[in-house]
Amino acid sequence: MASFEKRGKKYRAVVSVMDNGVRRKVSKTFATKKEAKEWATIMEADKFQNKKIIASSMAFADWFKFWMENYKKNNVREATYATYKSDYHVIEKYFGDITLADLTYPILQSTLDKIGETQKQSSNANLAIKIRSALKEAEYEQYIKHDIYSRLKAHGVKTDKKSNVLSATEFEKLQNYLYQNYQGDLINGAILVALETGMRIGEVLAFNSNDVSIPFQTIVINKSFSQTACKITPPKNKHSVRKIKITKELAQVINSYGYHEGRIFNMSHPTVRRRLDSILDELNLTPITTHGLRHSHASYLLYRGVSINYVSARLGHANVSITQRVYAHMLQEEKQREQEHVVEILTMSPNVPKQSKES
Repeated sequence: MASFEKRGKKYRAVVSVMDNGVRRKVSKTFATKKEAKEWATIMEADKFQNKKIIASSMAFADWFKFWMENYKKNNVREATYATYKSDYHVIEKYFGDITLADLTYPILQSTLDKIGETQKQSSNANLAIKIRSALKEAEYEQYIKHDIYSRLKAHGVKTDKKSNVLSATEFEKLQNYLYQNYQGDLINGAILVALETGMRIGEVLAFNSNDVSIPFQTIVINKSFSQTACKITPPKNKHSVRKIKITKELAQVINSYGYHEGRIFNMSHPTVRRRLDSILDELNLTPITTHGLRHSHASYLLYRGVSINYVSARLGHANVSITQRVYAHMLQEEKQREQEHVVEILTMSPNVPKQSKES
């Protein structure tokens, strides 16, 4: 049975069709309700309802919605799926009622360019990735005949890429401030834990007292707090589940807040972000995000000579190559220091001839 809804001055008809034994919904928008009913009648009366009919009737936005609900919803984290829903609204706004059959590479590229006029390049690049994936599936299902998506290039508003990491000196200055101002202040405590452990902010806001061993100075990381869903969710991936060592001092800080069967740091991400901004401004330190605390932790360890293999495992990265890519700048600085240290050691060897001093 077809359904109809008024959208502004137009009418949208939605009908169910059979496609290879699977019932799917297709829709189309018309200027009048009469036209919508006529189209719905034809669609429901068509006994064949083949892919050509579906492609000519299904809007690209509707396909994208169907794709994300059936191919992605159960395979990504809830917070990630929220970005798909956000992108769907963008596609619905800019692509309107353009059907899969009418969709072409020039239409895709020009529309993506238009979106990029008001959207950051990184955001538009992520949107392009999802569009390619959705259309690749549409091609596989034979709703589109050709590859019209692979050549898509994302453009957007370029922003100055600011450093999201504290220097070693700044790290120690923030660390010192937090140790002096953690008592009775859970927000400062959460920032200190993020800085000293490299945990993602969602991981910091999720763990409870049962995840911490004060005597053994360890934290077990096995969940995350989703700000979008406002609830505890599984960690980012299987590699995110880990046990890390903490200092005796940090263990005492956590212990000072008492036993919590639920979240120790029962607060929102924005609450932590606002406090961090305030502290950084007060101390005149480089502005960073809460994720910048994680970067600062890793960079500080690398600066102090900790092996990249350990840092990678501590952060919960899937492999060392991810750590190498993210912290390439720190590794280059470390390499330079090591080279200078090697030259210094070799120069000090008693077997190296010393230049005679000119009198």
